[in-house]
Amino acid sequence: MSFNNFRANVLVRVLILIVLCLTLIWGWLNTDWLATPALCLALIAASAVELIYYVERTTREFTSFLSFVAHHDYSTPIPLPEKGPIFRELQSAYRLLSEEFRRLNLQKAANLQYLETVVEHVSVALCCLDARGYVRMMNQPARQLFGLPFMNSWHTFGRVDSRLPEILQKMADGERTLLAVTREDDNLQLLLYATTFELLGERYKLVSFQNIREELDRQETESWQKLIRVLTHEIMNSVTPIISLSGLVRETMIDETTAPPTVRTLQPSQQNDMLRSVTAIHSRSRGLMDFVRAYRSFAKLPEPVLADADALGLLERARLLMSGDIDKHGIDVEVQGSGDSPAIRVDAGQIEQVLINLIRNAIEALESVPAPNIILRASRNAHNEVLLQVIDNGPGIRAEHLESVFVPFFTTKRNGTGVGLSVSRQIVQLNRGWISVRSVAGEGCAFTLKFPGATD
Repeated sequence: MSFNNFRANVLVRVLILIVLCLTLIWGWLNTDWLATPALCLALIAASAVELIYYVERTTREFTSFLSFVAHHDYSTPIPLPEKGPIFRELQSAYRLLSEEFRRLNLQKAANLQYLETVVEHVSVALCCLDARGYVRMMNQPARQLFGLPFMNSWHTFGRVDSRLPEILQKMADGERTLLAVTREDDNLQLLLYATTFELLGERYKLVSFQNIREELDRQETESWQKLIRVLTHEIMNSVTPIISLSGLVRETMIDETTAPPTVRTLQPSQQNDMLRSVTAIHSRSRGLMDFVRAYRSFAKLPEPVLADADALGLLERARLLMSGDIDKHGIDVEVQGSGDSPAIRVDAGQIEQVLINLIRNAIEALESVPAPNIILRASRNAHNEVLLQVIDNGPGIRAEHLESVFVPFFTTKRNGTGVGLSVSRQIVQLNRGWISVRSVAGEGCAFTLKFPGATD
């Protein structure tokens, strides 16, 4: 057995200790020797110290090995000499462990480099802040957007805009904020979106910054073009007959062949024609006045007073308020919602008005339907957003009209003003929500109001 074997070395030292102890006992009991027991006692102490040192040296070598593992140093071979099969197995296990950890470290480094490349490549400005407000990551688009090579903490964003530090500090998970920022000679419209997450026990907040000024300008231009087309159409529909009828009245009443022009004496039949013409002018002028009044109501809406409201309760109250018209037209109305009704933070009065308008539109759409039905539904989607839906089984909206139903003064009704849905959308947006419509011609229509939950 090799003397490099750990087990043999320990066994030899233990046997030496046993022999020395037996010699000490024998000499103490059977002889009058003094020197031999004293020598044995000294040798026993020395052997015990040497055994402890030997074992501790091996322990220190193993501790050194564990230290290499703790510091992720797998390039240094295990510092254990040849001490038998047990330690050979340990060395083999260490080699396997070091190879696996080297592979995992290389994979982690590759994944980190891949993630950094993706973050730098995206066109959206990204900043990551820790729980103390220090900036842990800022990609190249963010540096270009803010015109700063680096950011130290959320306080540093005050150099871009004095409101940004407070906004970044208060933004909750999933919250969006629109902020107008002036940078040198450029005006930015920044859309901020925050996401919070936890990594290794520490909270982080990832904030994206998108300059949507060009998109807003484009949509604003398109909205103005649509509005101008509708206004032009409505005004021309009123002004053209007014001009035509007023010209006819002038021709009937005034004889322009004389100098100066004289007022004609009207026959009874001409007087009746004049009365009908003036009545038509008055009616058309009043219609134009009503149109302008409707535009004014659309342009001036009060700011909402936000408070927690029960979504299912809003639907129930809207149904109750419209129960007279519902019963009059024989419409079956079903209110759907779970027992645990979701809550939303809105101006309940304004949202009830929107729901009433949608229910009224549904009632009008169901006039010629044999079995009219309206479903009022409150639910949550996969993003924990609250949905309020008004669904009918009417004729639906034609595909070419779907994109225009929320345009101010656009209407397909003979006596409609085209203001109701436009005002409804504006009210919903003021309440931090969104309204959309889904329809298939001949199969019905579904209007959906989407709001963040009150507990979000």
